[in-house]
Amino acid sequence: MIERYKKSVELDPNDADAWINLGDAYYDTNSYEEAIESYKRAIEINPYFSEVWNNLGLSYGMIRDYKNAILSYEKALELDPEDAVTYYNLGFAYEDLGDVDNALKYYKMALEYEPSYTDVWNNIALLYRDMEDFDKAIESYEKSIRINPDEPILYNNLANIYFDIEDFENAIKFYNKALELDPDNEDIWFDLGDVAYEKNDYDLAVKSYSKATDINPYFIEAWNNLGLSYTLLNNYQKSIECYEKALALSSQDTILFENIAFSYCNVEDFDNAIFYYKEALRIEPESTSNLKKLGNIYLTIKKDYAQAIAYYKQVILLNPNDDEAKVLLDSCNKKLGESL
Repeated sequence: MIERYKKSVELDPNDADAWINLGDAYYDTNSYEEAIESYKRAIEINPYFSEVWNNLGLSYGMIRDYKNAILSYEKALELDPEDAVTYYNLGFAYEDLGDVDNALKYYKMALEYEPSYTDVWNNIALLYRDMEDFDKAIESYEKSIRINPDEPILYNNLANIYFDIEDFENAIKFYNKALELDPDNEDIWFDLGDVAYEKNDYDLAVKSYSKATDINPYFIEAWNNLGLSYTLLNNYQKSIECYEKALALSSQDTILFENIAFSYCNVEDFDNAIFYYKEALRIEPESTSNLKKLGNIYLTIKKDYAQAIAYYKQVILLNPNDDEAKVLLDSCNKKLGESL
């Protein structure tokens, strides 16, 4: 397509439409610098196309040149002051700049011309969420849902707000509504699992995280959280299976090593627990928590007091104020002396 449009502008360099088509083709292939040059050539020929100014602004936005993006949108609005899409894009550019006041200003102007513009309501709600003005965020999502009741992301985002304010019942209600509309969305199942986990409903958490991993077997966080849920149900063997799935996808995650080691401790497989705590230390060698856990296993289970002493000494070296490690070290020294 690009070659075809390049041929067109070569044949007639004064054809504004040909330059617009070339700019659109470059934009669609993420060639934003080339799109900018093409749109600018079209504007040189005919500066009265508001849509081209808008597309120029979009292209500048994609390369994070927000100043020129804003100037382009403003020019587009001079030509078409009732274009809700351009107001939305202008608001988005200000949001990218971190200028919340102007972002809200132009989003609201977009709604003056297109009150049913759900993307605008969604962005307004997200801004209010970031500002922790949760009542206005909820109100914005409710308006958006009344306009577009079949859009699952709106219910999901509304559920996120209720999750933020720890209204777990409403969070679950709206996650379930989102899943009615989009039952194969692993992210929504994951979010439902998170709220169930926080609500201490570990059965629902297991169901939700399991569904997420069924849909996406490569979802590491879901495997980990599924393992945590099984741990809190005291089903340590199932938790180990989940952590192993996660570790097969990411073998450099300290948290996964710690979690699986904890489960192995609970099934009294201390050799594997030691192995995984050591793996965690391989990544974070200054973790006093894992050093202490290894010391405790060697002290209480293995009765290898010399090895326990070595770990407790490392803890104290890293944190000289760790009184618990000092007490455990003294206990080890006594037991070692008694065993000699």
